[in-house]
Amino acid sequence: MNNSVKRLLWILIPFILGVTLVRVTTPSQVTLTWETASEVDAAGFRLYRSDNPEGPFTLISPELIPARGDPLVGAKYSYKDTGLIWGRRYYYQLEEVNLTGGGERYSQTVTSLAGPGWLLALGAGASLALLGFVLPLRKPAPTAQDQTPGPPEV
Repeated sequence: MNNSVKRLLWILIPFILGVTLVRVTTPSQVTLTWETASEVDAAGFRLYRSDNPEGPFTLISPELIPARGDPLVGAKYSYKDTGLIWGRRYYYQLEEVNLTGGGERYSQTVTSLAGPGWLLALGAGASLALLGFVLPLRKPAPTAQDQTPGPPEV
């Protein structure tokens, strides 16, 4: 195998390894958080997801997320959306459900990538590829076998 093929392998193998490690070790999920200022007659919340900003949006919270705030003080909420495709962009909407069962879906749509996205994976792969390029250029430290014996000492 000639030197250019070896150098290419020293770059490609760490690059592929870096991208794979980021994809395998990073969950394909989105954590949604929101906060309310007050909750008058709120029973809870529902979350909807789409892979298109225009919709259609599908219900992703099978159970009603119960309201924890009150009319004077709101609360903080968090929901993990799992089982997503890594690196794909998703769009979300929130609906507040009142005590009579009616709901009001907020018009604001938020977006997020599942997992950290391809930029982080490519950055990790590029970093490992750079190491794969630099490490073979370093000369190893001489060992006892590499040193030629000098004249005998008197």
